Amino acid sequence: MKLTPETIILVNFGCKDIQKLARAIRDRGYYTMVMPYSTPAERILAEKPSGLILCHDGKPLADLAPFKALGLPATVVAGAPDMEALIAFCAKDCGCHGSWKLENFIDEAVEDIRKQVGDQRVVLGLSGGVDSSVVAALIHRAIGDRLTCVFVNHGLLRKNEPEMVQEVFQRNFKMNLKYIDASDRFLDKLAGVDDPERKRKIIGKEFIDVFAEAAREINAPFLGQGTIYPDILESIPLDGNPAGMIKSHHNVGGLPPDIKFKLVEPLERLFKDEVRKVGRMLGLPSEMIDRHPFPGPSLGVRHLGAIARNTLAMLREADAIVTEELIKSGWYHKTWQTFAIFVPVRSTGIKNGHRSYDHVIAIRSINSVDAVTAEVVRLPWELLETMSARITKEVEGINRVVYDITAKPPATIEWE
Repeated sequence: MKLTPETIILVNFGCKDIQKLARAIRDRGYYTMVMPYSTPAERILAEKPSGLILCHDGKPLADLAPFKALGLPATVVAGAPDMEALIAFCAKDCGCHGSWKLENFIDEAVEDIRKQVGDQRVVLGLSGGVDSSVVAALIHRAIGDRLTCVFVNHGLLRKNEPEMVQEVFQRNFKMNLKYIDASDRFLDKLAGVDDPERKRKIIGKEFIDVFAEAAREINAPFLGQGTIYPDILESIPLDGNPAGMIKSHHNVGGLPPDIKFKLVEPLERLFKDEVRKVGRMLGLPSEMIDRHPFPGPSLGVRHLGAIARNTLAMLREADAIVTEELIKSGWYHKTWQTFAIFVPVRSTGIKNGHRSYDHVIAIRSINSVDAVTAEVVRLPWELLETMSARITKEVEGINRVVYDITAKPPATIEWE
């Protein structure tokens, strides 16, 4: 990770809103990081922080002592935080200037990439989403044609996604792009696997294997990734308890331990909305920047249970219908994400005048600023009825549609 000047570290002793607090302080120009209370002192000191905010849930004060003994300015937050007091702490006690700005990020990131990569090559996994597209633009600005983007079709993409991504990318970028159809390879490995963590790790490992093969052809020792800060926050136990981990993101906890690449991750300290802002500064088109976020494991984490080709096809068609109707109704840009989920249960219904015993599709629509928290969108009832009617009529094997009304937390944005 790149060291950021004037970093304030929030140490988590079980504060459930610590991510929102860190984001709020960052918005005031003070760069923040979140670490669990189990973090070793040397790891904290390695960041050269200007100060510590100890976010406390009733833990004994004695547990705070080791952090206070680090010789850094420290303050304790218990209960509802006083934002003005915390900002005053950052400015006066820690000597910070509140000068962290995204405007400086691009030049700093390009310089960091050049220092890290030198005269060598980078292979980047391109998904067509905002994160990987912004990373591609940053790395290309830094090293030019020594970047090769690899777009892998793992069989879990949305309808017409392979064709669309290649067309948009080639129209907007003058970069090396290699397309690999590895659909059967991924789907064969995922056959019969229903545990979401195993699915993520299988997808992560196969990605690395595919990239390794592509990298050998161009002699690239570096792997570029669109990892962002919420990926890291969800992939580590922020409260210090391993049970506190939310999920292994394919590009964080899902990577194999024996990875041979050196990672280039220029966005790893940014939240999602910050990534979009950087993309606009880089001149990326709206069709890349304003697309709904799509998870790295793609439909693999929107298809609950073991993935079969026929049920994956049901999900792909249902998801396309949801997106089409969202765009037609003018609601696409009013929501952060709206998508379909395949639910591996069957229910009795009636199709074409006959009894059916078919599967269920759930629809989820949420709004968020930074993917740390999310609120449910109240889509118009008429729109939901249209989506439901089309899905049950047009998608063979689906006879019931339900709507997910759960916020984050307690749910995550994706179902797996």
